[in-house]
Amino acid sequence: MDLNLKNKVVLVTGGARGIGSVICKAFAAEGAKVGINYRQSREPAEALASEIGPTQATPIPGDVGKEADIMPMFDQLEQAFGPVDVLINNAAHCPSGPLESYTRGEWERTFAVNVTGAFQASQEFIKRLRVRRAPGRIVNLASQAAFLGSTSGHLPYDASKGALISMTRALAREVARERIAVNAVAPGMVLTEMVAGIWEKRKEMYLARIPLHRIGQPEEIARVVVFLASEAASYMTGATVDVSGGMLMH
Repeated sequence: MDLNLKNKVVLVTGGARGIGSVICKAFAAEGAKVGINYRQSREPAEALASEIGPTQATPIPGDVGKEADIMPMFDQLEQAFGPVDVLINNAAHCPSGPLESYTRGEWERTFAVNVTGAFQASQEFIKRLRVRRAPGRIVNLASQAAFLGSTSGHLPYDASKGALISMTRALAREVARERIAVNAVAPGMVLTEMVAGIWEKRKEMYLARIPLHRIGQPEEIARVVVFLASEAASYMTGATVDVSGGMLMH
């Protein structure tokens, strides 16, 4: 199947590590040109861009949680590869609980990145699409925890991902007639460096909750993200796709 992504310009927020880095590779494999956004992970972002190749990938610094950083991210990617066609809101902040340990600052930082940052990146992206009168694709990385919550204590993260899903639907309705599609992916447990430790400690408990009885791989999430960003998903908008091994069945 031709996904028609060759030479499309894609910005992946939080693209230097974890699922984000695999998403960057998946787009590059389809011939897209990728902006690998990072906040602190400069060396991993540069290494990933070098691995993909300078004609297809470039590191893009910027803190999604800071309004002043949003516009320069798009400016830098446009200077490297041209106008952005696809936005992947992947950057996330995830503090750990329990409930009584959270500070207001941690709550606000989580929403600043996971919700407000995704909103402001989408706002800037859509503004630029409108100037060009061009179609576009936005894919938001949500979580099954938005529906089920977390047994390991991630209340601010879970709540923010619920807000992101609501924003996906509202934004999709607003811009649908402009040929701009907005969808989300809700991953379940995925084997990244962030979860590897807790997975090994509590593997049997997690396996008991997953009908497919295994942890997901980042590539399995990336394939769905790439699909939603492509012409193959041309009749989809406002959807949240469950990629959780059956945990959610949404």
